[in-house]
Amino acid sequence: MIQKFSTMNLCAMFEEHDYISKVGDNHRKSYGQYFTHPEIARFMVNWVLESGVDHIHDPGFGLGAFYHAVNRKHQILFTATEIDRKIINYLEEKNSCFFNFIKNDDYLMSWGMKHGNIVCNPPYMRFQKFANRHSVSGLFQEKINLRLSGYTNVASAFLLKSLSELDGTGRLAYIMPIEFLNTGYGEIVKSKLIENRHLFAIIKIDCEKDVFPDAITSICMILYDSKRNFDELIFHTIKKIGELTVHFDKGVSTTVSYARLKANEKWAPYFQEKRIVSTKNLVHLSSYGVFNRGIATGANEFFVLRPSDVQNKKIFKDEYLPCITRSSHVKNPIFDYGDFDQLMKDDNTVFLFSAHANHSHEAEQYIQYGQKNGFHERFLTKNRKPWYKTERRKPAPLLLGVFSRGGYKIILNRTNTLNLTCFHGFQPNLFGTKYIKPLFLYLLSESGKKIVSLVMRNYGDRLDKFEPNDINQALVPSTHFFDKIQDDMTEQAILYIKKNGAVPSWVDDIFASLIN
Repeated sequence: MIQKFSTMNLCAMFEEHDYISKVGDNHRKSYGQYFTHPEIARFMVNWVLESGVDHIHDPGFGLGAFYHAVNRKHQILFTATEIDRKIINYLEEKNSCFFNFIKNDDYLMSWGMKHGNIVCNPPYMRFQKFANRHSVSGLFQEKINLRLSGYTNVASAFLLKSLSELDGTGRLAYIMPIEFLNTGYGEIVKSKLIENRHLFAIIKIDCEKDVFPDAITSICMILYDSKRNFDELIFHTIKKIGELTVHFDKGVSTTVSYARLKANEKWAPYFQEKRIVSTKNLVHLSSYGVFNRGIATGANEFFVLRPSDVQNKKIFKDEYLPCITRSSHVKNPIFDYGDFDQLMKDDNTVFLFSAHANHSHEAEQYIQYGQKNGFHERFLTKNRKPWYKTERRKPAPLLLGVFSRGGYKIILNRTNTLNLTCFHGFQPNLFGTKYIKPLFLYLLSESGKKIVSLVMRNYGDRLDKFEPNDINQALVPSTHFFDKIQDDMTEQAILYIKKNGAVPSWVDDIFASLIN
């Protein structure tokens, strides 16, 4: 149904807190509802209306941020879809009127419509929460001959469907979790966005906590004009709402030729591309070896032991292994046996239970204890034979923190200690063994951090994450560059870091030539 704004008298903007207080936060999260900031909504609405088309469709109406952002002087036709009956009831009760232009339906299951302009802040739910994704995937295959990845989240499915519903006369503005730019499932989304060169800009919103206080991922805005073809795509970053403008005269912008854009490549680095001078001295980290995730036990409560545990349970020395079980246990960039000994003295969890086939009677008693408490029925353990057998790993000479805020953690591990999933562990190839220390210095340097951070996945509240496949594609100096650093300089730097916990300034100067 269609409602003209000139006939609708609205009281004021609806308050999120009032709605949440009535339905509960669990209800909001179950529908992936993260409401749009008024300034963001106004910008998006104004941009799509510059197309000259007097119709807007919102596939996820929510509390109506885009509806309220329309200037009442305009005779705009507004249609919407909303799956949540409770939020529609709230709107109607709050305003003592019927919102009969909202179709109460599951947008992903309702097909056959075309629209001029589309604006949307879609539900955000990870693919694990995408309950009807198999039915949705079948419709995508049937209706638009598109095969979704099994990891496609709800927001990406919304965007792909909306792109297929544009009638070629107007524009689309979408809020999206930025992770799709760097992930495998995002390949099909990027492919659709650029196939006809209609994508105008992607705006990264670095002030997401001001815009979406409850967001659990970093966000961006998609601007797409179905009437125009562009030669370049703009990647723009804003750090505050006041920088939001289509003229891109505030914030940081990078333009990338469509000829360079590849759907199967990561796009997040384009937001910072101007920092990198040249790739002539850079190669992929995988040239030297690979990072792998740490050991996943499936039941740390059972497998992770303190020195007092192995003593009290009388577990033999060959039935447990030294292991870094928590990121917080490593305080400095270089981890030596002295650091491990101190963790032992403090009775921290520094051992991994690792019984062999012919284990002792004491180990068998501990295994029976684990079965009595159901540890053998956990998701990972029940698929292992025997269930108490842990993954085999070699001690990694470099450890990289999986999650970080404000800068990642890189560790030179000079012990035979293993690591759990709090760290990714680097295993060098034969070629890379001699470059462990230079790699460590690079990864710890300011320039190294800037370059390597380009492959990070960004989440809400400034939380960053490395995936092994991403970090292995990070850019690091070539052997030709590393070979210019003398061995005695490397050793001096290692001694300095061990003593001071930070990289010396002259090391930063060496790698600064890689950055503008």
